[in-house]
Amino acid sequence: MKKFTLLGLVIALILGSCARNKPVETTLLGMWTDYYLIPATLKGKVKEMKELNYWAIEKDGKTIKGELMSKKDLDSIGSTPNLVAWFDEKGNLTKYDNLDRENVIQSNIGTIENSKYVRWDYKLKDTAFQYVIPEYDNLGYLVGAKIYRPLVDTLVNKVVLAHDSKGNTTRFEYFNYKNQKTGYHICSLDEKGNYTEAKYFNKNDSLAYTLTNIYDTTGSIIKQQTLDEKTKSTGIWDFKDLKFDDHGNWIEISVNIDNGKFKIFSERSYIYY
Repeated sequence: MKKFTLLGLVIALILGSCARNKPVETTLLGMWTDYYLIPATLKGKVKEMKELNYWAIEKDGKTIKGELMSKKDLDSIGSTPNLVAWFDEKGNLTKYDNLDRENVIQSNIGTIENSKYVRWDYKLKDTAFQYVIPEYDNLGYLVGAKIYRPLVDTLVNKVVLAHDSKGNTTRFEYFNYKNQKTGYHICSLDEKGNYTEAKYFNKNDSLAYTLTNIYDTTGSIIKQQTLDEKTKSTGIWDFKDLKFDDHGNWIEISVNIDNGKFKIFSERSYIYY
């Protein structure tokens, strides 16, 4: 999936919401992952989900997978990485790995206490490089998080969140260690709860990027469009040929980027409770 590559945006990947108390029949892939701006609701009680991306090739009139893409390949086109996500029986994300091809390069591990995330640890291979302490209001909503550097426990930056009346995150504000605002995101949702738009503003309140999502009747994204306000350039990702498993989650999809400039074939596999 398309992602923003703005400097400092990585801090938004470490946010999350309260852990769930009751078993659920859907599993959310959103906060704590590279899908934080385009959350995807997975059908069923997912234990593990793996996503791999390949260069797409045409054969006998069909789009099939070619070579497995590296992190460098995916970064070059602004895509989310290959990944593995693990969830507990209540639908809470407990671990999230970024992959270079199929090799783990970064692990994000959550700690849950009293039905809330109290800490996330981030490791490059086996070396910790940052940890996050979430902050909640008196209603239990996640309202922010502070990001620290290990060993010396130095504050690196922080994020402040705002929600709508249904608890959906609609605003992300980013601050550096001096408490100076460095930018913010504003998100919009449709009546079904799908995130339809995300606008990123710089610290001087000028609009920098707009990400727009279009969904089909199943709730699957069929098009993403990114507008760069500075260059007025537009990037368009078209999603086609979706195939689904018995739970209704997609397992194959082909992506046409900017009218064929790049083509990707993506696969997902699931293990259910």
